[in-house]
Amino acid sequence: MHLKLPLSLKGMTTLDRDQFKQTISVPYVNIPVECIQSSKWKNYLLCLPSLKNVRDLQPILKTHKQVLFDPDIIENKEDVIKKIPSITKYVEESFDFTPLAITYENYSIEQVIKAILPDDLGKDRPINTGSGYSLIGHIAHFNLKDAVLPYKHIIAQVVLDKLTHVKTVVNKLHEIDSVYRNFELEIIAGEPNTIVKCRESKAIFQFDFAKVYWNPRLSTERERIVNVLHHNDLVFDVFAGVGPFVVPASMLGCTVYANDINPESVKWMTINLKTNRTKKSSNEYHVFNLDGREFLRTIVFPRIESYQKEIANDNEKRWCLSDNKIIILMNLPDIALTFLDVLPEWLSENIEEKQQWILPIHIHCYTFSKADNPDEDIRLRLKTILPNINDNQISCRFVRQVAPKKDMMCVNIILFDKKKKETRNECDEEKEEKNLTKRFKQDSSE
Repeated sequence: MHLKLPLSLKGMTTLDRDQFKQTISVPYVNIPVECIQSSKWKNYLLCLPSLKNVRDLQPILKTHKQVLFDPDIIENKEDVIKKIPSITKYVEESFDFTPLAITYENYSIEQVIKAILPDDLGKDRPINTGSGYSLIGHIAHFNLKDAVLPYKHIIAQVVLDKLTHVKTVVNKLHEIDSVYRNFELEIIAGEPNTIVKCRESKAIFQFDFAKVYWNPRLSTERERIVNVLHHNDLVFDVFAGVGPFVVPASMLGCTVYANDINPESVKWMTINLKTNRTKKSSNEYHVFNLDGREFLRTIVFPRIESYQKEIANDNEKRWCLSDNKIIILMNLPDIALTFLDVLPEWLSENIEEKQQWILPIHIHCYTFSKADNPDEDIRLRLKTILPNINDNQISCRFVRQVAPKKDMMCVNIILFDKKKKETRNECDEEKEEKNLTKRFKQDSSE
């Protein structure tokens, strides 16, 4: 329900919980316990934090309970009868209104913050007024704009009050601009502890949030990539961070080569790979602390070459791994596409040998686009970097909107996919055969 709050709360910078007290009038019906169906009636019940909408009668009557309804929806007994006809008898017998004391505990985070902040904030352009935050383990992470900063401490206190598992509230001070992809943050409330544990893709990750990059809003995308991996796939992650892709990959039994330029990320990624081992986990994982291009040139390309040779020269491996693939992950959207400039030189070497390769290579490269047509924009940019890659080897997929008119996209580039080529050739042959048949029929009729 919509709770009206006194205007005296506006502009409050020190939290006074007593000012949130008020008494409202709420409709109720006394109903036998065996007839109560809360899940079916949820759209009509009074729903407020820390408040039971089905409560004991006073004096206590074990056979009946008092059911509280939302006064915004239920204004009279006819409304209840119309929406829940099965309890008409009890409505006729007991429908009434009761005074209900509302306190600070009965408001959501969003309601409290909206009641406190001045109404003119965000009028000129949308800004995060404090109701938007990310949860990373025991940390609530805000990105507050300058206009909201005078209220940062009260916002943080509300979050600590309402989310019992949150022990620390931080605010990002600057955009990500360091080569290590971390950002300066300020602890605005709670414990001065930024080392977190969080769960994702059946793995538990540990890291120091103040020193590495972690974005919980990408969990769905990471899950999507993990779901296309198979046991014995070979996975390279050029910008691996603390391991959100490679840890689940290793748990699936993939062989992983993970790199990050940030030594702190490498430290925590190694810990996460070790602590998340399962029976399926690959015995082989390799962690590097290199520049992305150096990792591609000195680790990724040579290992792919040797691995493809191993499979080509071993009939048993060729048979066992025929459905597997090689994955290269590049999640650094600001500049990841530019790192593909090392591909043309490598692809131009030993062409005949590469044509014999068995396993396809799937490159998942993330980027941003502000264009009206992101697909077209990305393909044009790729043409300048990879001029010899065909359009049918590239696909672009929307990931998420990171800002107005700014989309995060995933570019999938597939190399050496013989199965796809064979399928395409079969389709072309079938199409040509149909065309020949059609022309033959036309000639015959003439």
